[in-house]
Amino acid sequence: MKHMIIRYTIYIFYMFTDYLVINAMIISAYLLYRLLSIGKEIVYSTPELLIASMVSSGLIVLTLVLGRAYDDESSFLNMKEIERVVKGVTVGFLIVGMILVLGRLLISRYVFVFSYALTIIALTGMKMIFFHMLSTDPWLTKIQKRILIYGADPIGENLYRALVNSPRLRIKPVGFIDDHPERMAKKIYENGFHTQKAIRVVGSFSDIPQLIQSMNISAIYVSAHSFSSKKLKQVITRLHQYPVQVILVPDYQGLVSANVHISRIDDIPVLTNFIRPSKGYIWGKRCMDLCLGGLIAVLFILILPVIGLIIKLDSQGPVFFRQIRSGKDNHRFYMYKFRTMVSTANPYETKPETSDDQRITRVGQWLRKTSLDELPQIINVIIGNMSLVGPRPEMPFIVDSYNDEQMERLKIRPGITGLWQLAGDRNKPIHEHMAYDQYYIQNMSFFLDIAILINTLFYACKGR
Repeated sequence: MKHMIIRYTIYIFYMFTDYLVINAMIISAYLLYRLLSIGKEIVYSTPELLIASMVSSGLIVLTLVLGRAYDDESSFLNMKEIERVVKGVTVGFLIVGMILVLGRLLISRYVFVFSYALTIIALTGMKMIFFHMLSTDPWLTKIQKRILIYGADPIGENLYRALVNSPRLRIKPVGFIDDHPERMAKKIYENGFHTQKAIRVVGSFSDIPQLIQSMNISAIYVSAHSFSSKKLKQVITRLHQYPVQVILVPDYQGLVSANVHISRIDDIPVLTNFIRPSKGYIWGKRCMDLCLGGLIAVLFILILPVIGLIIKLDSQGPVFFRQIRSGKDNHRFYMYKFRTMVSTANPYETKPETSDDQRITRVGQWLRKTSLDELPQIINVIIGNMSLVGPRPEMPFIVDSYNDEQMERLKIRPGITGLWQLAGDRNKPIHEHMAYDQYYIQNMSFFLDIAILINTLFYACKGR
């Protein structure tokens, strides 16, 4: 009951906050329009502006509700929520626009466009703030459901990391239990690279009664990976004697890849071949690459002389750095970047993992922190070797060692940015943590691409 009250309180809080933010953005868009004095300036009275803003905001929040933007759902880096926010806001503004046209109401197209752009950016920023607050706020972490994970195996470890990346579920893994002696006291890290927080194996089945009491456990998640069918039934039956919720996590990991999608027929889970993106989406994605890429190319041309000059003044060598990478279907191409390392550095050595790497120049440190070193890749996007959003292209000698699962990331065009670039694992090889690319390939959509681009903008502004 307590968790239901908390859930609905947060749900209403999200709706109310979004309503206020959308109102503020619509009013800000009108003030910006007046400040810039563009187009045929249309003046609205304060009551007209407030009524239009409140009604429009209400309709947009309604589309967010219908689009399930406030649902508690697990996804990498909160991408599912942000994707639904972008989609809901877009549909909401289209509905508002249709009402204005059909009602023959006078509205400046600049105010409408500014309102849409500001609302998308503001709501996305708010979702990112809430996402991190849910993960780190001391009060909010206290109201999370505390759980144990039974099985310190690959399924259990992936479940732990998925729950850590899904704070809106308000589920906090506090420890593992496992019956294998060699796993006792084993540490499992949040991101798989031994650089973040970790929890331990705190006991075996016989310790469950004591752990439930001492750790205030509400549920036990059981990984099916470590048990035979007969043993699993016995474990589930015995767990039901304790005053906790028991949740089974099926062993699908060996079957599920970027080519498989999980659906349901009544209560029966069904694995089906993953359907590749439609030709319409691929065509639309290419159009977006060319349109946005063209705008970014203008910025690139404008700042090229300045960045080129400071690179040349800082160290000897060319302004640009190019490197052979493997793209879609393992097609090899030259990828371009601003040079951030000394010209004598081997371009195919292991990339720097820390900012104090001696190969990185002083200007290079700044370019890497602001992500401006990636800007020349807009050339690759316009040529068609890369997309704005997609898996990062790897060097051929690394691709040559890929297994079948890792080769999946070569099925689509590589990108400048993607989920991996927004994650804490970004300083480690992407092919060692395929979950980011798998999620993107399985969920590719226009709105997911927009969500990733907006998130990238925020990350670039604050420095990586």
